Amino acid sequence: MKTRVLIVLLSIASFWTGVQAQIAGFTQRSALNPELEPFYHGVASGDPATNSIILWTRVTPRQPESVEVLWRMAKDTTFSNTIRSGSVVTDESRDWTVKITVDGLEPNTWYFYEFNAYGKNSLIGRTKTAPDGSVNQLRFATVSCSNYNAGYFNVYDRIAERNDLDAVIHLGDYIYEYAGGISDLRVSEPDKEILSLADYRLRYSTYRLDSMSIKMHQQYPLIATWDDHEIANNTWRDGAQNHQANEGNFQDRKNAAQTAHDEWMPTRLPEPGNVTKLWRKVSYGNLADIFVIDTRHFDRDEENPNLVNEPDRVMLGAEQFAWLEDGLKNSTAKWKVIAQQVMMAPLTPFGLTLNPDQWDGYTVERKKLYDVILNNNIQNVVVLTGDIHTAWANDLPYNRDDYAPVGGRGSVGVEFVCTSVSSGSSPVFIPPSLYGIVRTVLPHVKYVDLFRKGYSLLDLTDEKAVNNFYTIQTVRAINNFQKLEQAWFVREGRRNLQKQPEASEFIGTPQYQAPALPRTSTVTPVFNQENAVLISTYPNPFISHFQIQYNLFKESKVIISIYNQAGQLILSRDLGTLPQGLHFEVLDGRSLPNGMYRVILQSENQVLKRAVVKM
Repeated sequence: MKTRVLIVLLSIASFWTGVQAQIAGFTQRSALNPELEPFYHGVASGDPATNSIILWTRVTPRQPESVEVLWRMAKDTTFSNTIRSGSVVTDESRDWTVKITVDGLEPNTWYFYEFNAYGKNSLIGRTKTAPDGSVNQLRFATVSCSNYNAGYFNVYDRIAERNDLDAVIHLGDYIYEYAGGISDLRVSEPDKEILSLADYRLRYSTYRLDSMSIKMHQQYPLIATWDDHEIANNTWRDGAQNHQANEGNFQDRKNAAQTAHDEWMPTRLPEPGNVTKLWRKVSYGNLADIFVIDTRHFDRDEENPNLVNEPDRVMLGAEQFAWLEDGLKNSTAKWKVIAQQVMMAPLTPFGLTLNPDQWDGYTVERKKLYDVILNNNIQNVVVLTGDIHTAWANDLPYNRDDYAPVGGRGSVGVEFVCTSVSSGSSPVFIPPSLYGIVRTVLPHVKYVDLFRKGYSLLDLTDEKAVNNFYTIQTVRAINNFQKLEQAWFVREGRRNLQKQPEASEFIGTPQYQAPALPRTSTVTPVFNQENAVLISTYPNPFISHFQIQYNLFKESKVIISIYNQAGQLILSRDLGTLPQGLHFEVLDGRSLPNGMYRVILQSENQVLKRAVVKM
């Protein structure tokens, strides 16, 4: 997919490494923490404003019925002075997710929050509102391309451990739609390419049960946009490279994916209920306006390497472009940060377009955006990009022939591309000594890393914007190593990058973090989880097949049975003794008459029941 960008630089290898991992039995099975019941997916927050924040969680219901969820917010982890509280009811129509907007908050303030259902508390989440007025410093971790199957989310763990960030910016590919492969380290459910709403919900559920993901979301608010894999690889307005005719109607798939994204991500929709328009502005006082844009799904034309210079081709489209133009012209913030998906800087050695999937495939609209910036003398534009699983620091030349590498004459702004959380880039290690070839052929590229995984830390002050490139050692095992590779900055009022010899310094005061486990409830729990929990049945109602996602807290013998409304046994499947961890079972209901059925999962001395409907 995206690695064709690097096709002239990379060699092919490493497949055998994945095969060996499978042979050695390294494929890992996640396991739930029983102390988190019924909030196994943790908590999250997102899209900070000066006086409000989005809070999120998901309840694993004990029965397929609506659940009342209480929530509260305070400035301390003991909730001695609850400043906001309320309740909300969730049910199967939203996959038992909870997403609320809490208003009436103070700007630039750390808050703690928790949920309660069935008399049990969730993890305590920590979040922060955006500042209003004068700001001395802002720090954001930027990430993209988190592929569960490819390995562990060690990047999320390193970010969760930091205590110097205002928020985490996720630039897309939060999930991947692919089926599993032989080189996968982990298996995301369902173990097939996802197409329906039930499929997308289950895939999000798998990702959000990851313990490292839970930790990161618990400690920081998220500012997220989507890329293509939230639907399918190389998505455009009316289709995708990874969508074939035999996979059904693309618009139905797109609607399902966007609905699941709205349910599972703590994003604030600019138009309530309209999941097609995700672009929005997140403001941080006088220091930064973050323009979160969508270069994929709303109005993008199909990629075509033969039409890269056609005047009518769009990536943003007229409506979104007009919104971005108006926002940039009227922004009074020092830094105008554009958080988006695909590389904006040209990747055209010797005039060859290597990747028409990125802005190189939409050159006229890119020039139009550059004209807006230059003709209106808009200063301090910083573009944040993900997508290509590699790290870059780029000047943004208006015209390749007029760009001066020394001094940056002809640059419109700067771009920082973060590498991936876990998705593969080069299958073999490319020595950094060879990166000079890239910088020679593409002189606007100041830094490139074609191999390592990690994240970026964007540090904004009144004087400069610094991007610190951090890498981790591996995604093939749980590992706590991280390293600063390089740091690059642009000075206020300039449009080109300079190298910084060390990491930028945090000048704020750390806030104590949220604790690792939920508070002990003052209400006696009405339920004691023993051997297993049934997380979900997707889809429900079903037409032909349905899927059961469940967790075993210890090795157990499992039997799944289906009964009709008359109590007659229709199907019984003895799965034998299964190991501790998450499990997934697909049941074939094509031969069943339409109607209601009861699914029973027996595990040791525990019986779990769910009602499902055949349509």
